[in-house]
Amino acid sequence: MEEVRYFGRLAVYALLVGGAYWFLSHEPAGTMLLIGFGLATGAAFVVLRRGVRQEHPGTGSEGGTATTEAPFADESGPVPTRSGAPLAVGFGIATVALAGAFGPWFLIAGAVPLVLGAVDWLRAAEQELTLRSSTDDGATGDAAQGGTTAERAAEGLVPSGVEATGAEVPGAR
Repeated sequence: MEEVRYFGRLAVYALLVGGAYWFLSHEPAGTMLLIGFGLATGAAFVVLRRGVRQEHPGTGSEGGTATTEAPFADESGPVPTRSGAPLAVGFGIATVALAGAFGPWFLIAGAVPLVLGAVDWLRAAEQELTLRSSTDDGATGDAAQGGTTAERAAEGLVPSGVEATGAEVPGAR
């Protein structure tokens, strides 16, 4: 529920800043962007708030507490392992975008980290999917996961220091 209230507070803040910006600068573009941001965030607040109330009618101002928070309740699934691939892809995209202003050399310079990061990210996703599908086949224990965690780490299926559940082992690094 805190995430939903955050959207409400952010909407109020953006609308107040937009109004103050107009009175201080009389600049229409910035004012419209700030007020538009406030209105869009307010709309997100209303949609999410309705979702929470429909899931849990006893929550909100009527009292009562919910055991799960409707829009953000699903926290299932494994946590992805650490990787530099998203950073490389983001850097590549930013550098490629600069090519429009500064010339084709930025396109070439940005393509390298973009492609390398994307390949690394896709390989990691494929390994995670392979690992997940092998555990969903109905077998249990190390046999379902293709061996012990150390064996799977040696094969590159999971990084060293990570248990089969995806939790990091303290002191393994």
